[in-house]
Amino acid sequence: MDNHHRDSLDDIFQDCAKKSIPKHPHVGTLYKVSLPSNFTGMEVSVVHLQSSSVWSQGANLGYFHVPSRIIPEPNVTWLDIVFSNLGNWSSYYYNMPDYTFVTPILGFSAYGVTQTKGQNGDFTSTTTKLKLALVKHPIMVHFPSLWLPQGECVNFYLNGSTAITNMSLYHTCDVWGQGYFAIVVRVPPSHHIWRWWFFGFGTGSIGFMLCGFVLFKVIRYIEKRKIQMMELQSEKTEVLDIKYVGHSRMPSAFGIRTQPVLEDDYCP
Repeated sequence: MDNHHRDSLDDIFQDCAKKSIPKHPHVGTLYKVSLPSNFTGMEVSVVHLQSSSVWSQGANLGYFHVPSRIIPEPNVTWLDIVFSNLGNWSSYYYNMPDYTFVTPILGFSAYGVTQTKGQNGDFTSTTTKLKLALVKHPIMVHFPSLWLPQGECVNFYLNGSTAITNMSLYHTCDVWGQGYFAIVVRVPPSHHIWRWWFFGFGTGSIGFMLCGFVLFKVIRYIEKRKIQMMELQSEKTEVLDIKYVGHSRMPSAFGIRTQPVLEDDYCP
């Protein structure tokens, strides 16, 4: 997606946030922004803050921790900070060659609010996109939905630059400006993927054959033991004598001697 469409997306978020926030918003309250139906899957919210409070205390706002000593340019009394979560639209608006997103893209942008009193006594608000000068500390972006312990931060700043940095803390990125941010992991080249696929396939095939060989041996052993048990049981119950001829076992009937009868001893 080109920068023009991304800038248009940012302008849409700002316009929707301006319509969703009340005329007299509570300071520090996070308001959910209503989006058009064709942006289903995204989440946007806005918070109304006093510049002097942000300067002295900073702000802890959901996924974003804003440090103190931030100087808005131009200088304004009030500012609105718009937060966005692109959700499943992340890879549509942003892409990184050789990388894949492991978190949704989170956005952060600030607008100055100036109220002007009209002749009829009503106040009208005008918004101006601000630049935030970070003096000592960066803005910290926290990604609670990270599913991998490792990764790198990718920062798409509103000025068009892109930076890849290491995470400062677990699933936390330090950023030095407004824009859209995510955590990515490097995708290996395709030939490496094929190499690992062939390695995995070969290892799996060898493992399968070894399992088959072991299973065959186990079955043969069980059958042999079964035959031995049957022979042993047969030996206990048989009435025939057993003789060995070489290494073979052969049944043999018991010998019975018949007493001879002499015919000459017969007397009538």
